[in-house]
Amino acid sequence: MTEPATALVQLHRVSKAYPGGVDALRNADLSIHAGELVAVVGPSGSGKSTLLNLIGTLDRPTAGVVRIAGHDVAGLTDAQLSTLRASTIGFVFQQFHLAAGVSAIDNVADGLLYSGLARHPRRRLAAAALEVVGLGHRLGHRPHQLSGGERQRVAIARAVVGSPALLLADEPTGNLDTVAGAGVMTLLRELNAAGTTVVVITHDLQLAARFPRRIAIRDGKIDQDSTPVLSPPRDDPPTRIANGLASHRLAVVDVLRVGAVGLRTRPMRAALSALGIAIGIAAMLTVVGISASGRADLQETLDRLGTNLLTVAGGSDQGDGRGIELPDETVAMIERVAPVLNAAAVGTLPEDVQIYRNDHIPAEQTGGITVYAADLDLPTVLDATIAHGTWLNTATAGFPAVVLGASSAERLGITEANPRILTQIGQEHFAVIGILKPVPLVPELDSAALIGFPAARRYLGASSHPSTVFLRTVDEQVNAVRDILPATTNPPAPLQVVVSRPSDALSAKLATERTFNGLLLGLGAVALLVGGVGITNTMVISVLERRAEIGLRRSLGATRGQIRAQFLTESLLLAALGGLGGVTLGTLVTIGYALTQDWPAATPGWALAAGVGATVLVGALAGLYPAIRASRLSPTEALAAV
Repeated sequence: MTEPATALVQLHRVSKAYPGGVDALRNADLSIHAGELVAVVGPSGSGKSTLLNLIGTLDRPTAGVVRIAGHDVAGLTDAQLSTLRASTIGFVFQQFHLAAGVSAIDNVADGLLYSGLARHPRRRLAAAALEVVGLGHRLGHRPHQLSGGERQRVAIARAVVGSPALLLADEPTGNLDTVAGAGVMTLLRELNAAGTTVVVITHDLQLAARFPRRIAIRDGKIDQDSTPVLSPPRDDPPTRIANGLASHRLAVVDVLRVGAVGLRTRPMRAALSALGIAIGIAAMLTVVGISASGRADLQETLDRLGTNLLTVAGGSDQGDGRGIELPDETVAMIERVAPVLNAAAVGTLPEDVQIYRNDHIPAEQTGGITVYAADLDLPTVLDATIAHGTWLNTATAGFPAVVLGASSAERLGITEANPRILTQIGQEHFAVIGILKPVPLVPELDSAALIGFPAARRYLGASSHPSTVFLRTVDEQVNAVRDILPATTNPPAPLQVVVSRPSDALSAKLATERTFNGLLLGLGAVALLVGGVGITNTMVISVLERRAEIGLRRSLGATRGQIRAQFLTESLLLAALGGLGGVTLGTLVTIGYALTQDWPAATPGWALAAGVGATVLVGALAGLYPAIRASRLSPTEALAAV
């Protein structure tokens, strides 16, 4: 029989051996030309599927030469083999391998996913292919809405949508009833009549008898060929590299769509896996957000109250620990320092001078309230404000009148200032003329009772020596003034003078909070790590469960790199889902907490960026191993995992 020099499929002395001494195919010689309709028959384990896998380039022979469309398979890289499958070969399997939850048209369009075509042309050709197989009215139906015969026709449409020269069908009617199976075989004959070379593997001898050419395999050998056609072997070296088999890159939108397949088909698992990431990101963002909100509130407070406030106090003596009294002229001497703007003093009264709501209160129940004598300029220096009533003036400073700190009023059960409301200080009754708002820079005044220096001397017999002086200075000269205050205040004994800056105490408090926040951030990082491990576990299980999908995509022309990209993208999307939930949750918690504290809500931009970066990093690390594992799966082993 006269024969062209080359064939579409050519096998020369091809053998395939598996570990354990199993020879699936032995010294097979076979040529299949364009336009043939071939049935391959044989008992189970005879080597039929191995032959199909070798022809379909899903596997490589142990020995011999396999040429497909003139290309020596042994000389092709994985990417070139994938391109050859995408452009030349279509597969129809006994299992339909349709993506759950994906419409028929998109399942068919995936047959062109790795061919380089854009999505709209792919869908247009997919619709045309479904028309050819009689499913033009079922384009939007999902696999669960189709019968077995219809699902197999969708699979055939996917195999032929790219007009491949060669169609390989492995038991295409094995899972169908008689009527549906007959319809599928009729469709395959029609495709062959239109010019497609069709090779069908079947165990049904009656079905094979109706094919123009029948090849029987037994024990790994071609036992019978009804129309033996052999092309003479060519002398090309087995390492010949095919020209024009460059693989195509997937568009970003296609990578994202394919990567989301696992999330769409298993939404509950995806949500639970993403939850670990969400908790970690939310914890870290909440800690940073609350800390930033607290700092913002502190900064607002410092901006409002200023950082140029200094305090001068006498050091502790060796007795009861109370501060040493300063000279009477301390305020006057301090105000002579040029950069000092103003100054005011308070004097601590003796310990036996306590304030009570009335004279029926036991002496030991002081409520932790300290009584001070105060200068009239104290509110101006401290930027203190009156919540209710009025501050001391020239007249009231000499009479039994008292102004209570915010906490002191609460402890005494006094909610408003009124001269008719009396308190007991020492043995005298003092009228409550004012209640202060909290003083952030000098919180000890919140639990104080303040009277005038003249009243302290007249009614309580206390000295007029100041114990603490508060002063404001020019912002740029704070440190310079701080250095000269001890000698200015008490020249004979400057070491007995303590100078402090109240804003430093707030900053120290903030530093303590930062240390605690560091611990919480560490706990958030642990939660994030646990979430990453959960994603890794989910992805590994996903790879095991979806081996058939991996095999199908490899048969459609996906390279190892594209399989890696698919599963790595899925891991990134899973982490991004958790990260988005975590950022949202963390932001809401921060806002809620800030509102309860009357703080300005502040979530730093760097924290949001860090949250996104951490999400990407965790997703990449978590998905790397499963993605590599998926890409290394043999297509034949993957397809067998059904």
